[in-house]
Amino acid sequence: MSGILRTEFDVGLLSNVRMGAEIATGVAHLTGRRLCMPFEQPIPPAPASSIPAASRGRPATLLDLYEFPIDIVHPDEWADLETAPAEIVEWGEITDALLVCDDAFDIADPQLCDFANGRTRFLRPPSSEASIVDLRGRLLSFYSYFFFAPPPVRRRIHAVLRGLRPRLPFVAFGAHVARDLGSYDAVHIRRSDLTFGIPAYKDVTPQDVADDLTHVIDPTRRLLVCSEVEGDDPFFDPLRKRFGDIVFANDVILQDHRDGFFALPRHEDNALGLVTQQIAARAGRFVGTIGSTFTAMIQRERVQRDPTDRFLYTADFTPPGPCFRRGEFQEIADGSYSWNRLAYSMSPVALSWFREWPECA
Repeated sequence: MSGILRTEFDVGLLSNVRMGAEIATGVAHLTGRRLCMPFEQPIPPAPASSIPAASRGRPATLLDLYEFPIDIVHPDEWADLETAPAEIVEWGEITDALLVCDDAFDIADPQLCDFANGRTRFLRPPSSEASIVDLRGRLLSFYSYFFFAPPPVRRRIHAVLRGLRPRLPFVAFGAHVARDLGSYDAVHIRRSDLTFGIPAYKDVTPQDVADDLTHVIDPTRRLLVCSEVEGDDPFFDPLRKRFGDIVFANDVILQDHRDGFFALPRHEDNALGLVTQQIAARAGRFVGTIGSTFTAMIQRERVQRDPTDRFLYTADFTPPGPCFRRGEFQEIADGSYSWNRLAYSMSPVALSWFREWPECA
């Protein structure tokens, strides 16, 4: 099959946009199509910016920040194609669905049931012969939780999706900053939007975060804090009392390495986030915020480098049920996949975006 798969991406934070691009890339790969997205559309800025407006430059697009592993349709080419007839495929919100990439699948197969984890909407790759398939829906899900396939096909899909990666200048600059930091651990502390989107997170105190971190990070080591909250905020006072050498990613990038950052092809909020993820991915140990897709992308990169890397979190504010001990959710149930064994008391819809899973490795 050949042709074009046209779709939108999720309008949200950088990691959400990337998730949508990954799902679209996987579907285009499976159907042998070129991918067309609104690549010219700027990625929305972060909720709060640490960069003065006059210094940010042009807003970044997907193609500014990421390489794609498949053939894409560039915006200037799409302008000549968009009036061609297209077949519309409606997927809607995919958080309650999974894509089955197996022609011989049995809906009663225990492996498929475990993967579905309570989801009852089974999608199939679009099989249209139309030259353009217009895939409509909100493509918000981690690919590890969305693509169900026989092991050889799953490995191929994951290999392709690992090729959707940050462009070299951002990777190289992040690696340079990491080397300059020396030996360090990192934590991502998300506040702002999560305190509104997840009400239970409001009850997590600065002292809770400091207490949990000292269970998994040596307080004598340098601690890099990645957060949208400014470093002088009182929220971090308990951390300062516990950790003797604490630095903040925004300060390290925008002050200590200011010239390097503003020499990047793009140097606005999303570029800052991308570089921060690269630095945190290279830390000795990383602890993130459950419910944050920003944390999830860091954990994914780390576990893909080292399958034994642990998924650690600053606090547990999930509904009662799972076991959280020393920064880690413990497996307490049976099942083929980590989401079965961790047994979160949450809907399968929420689990499509709430965290990344070891199955991404």
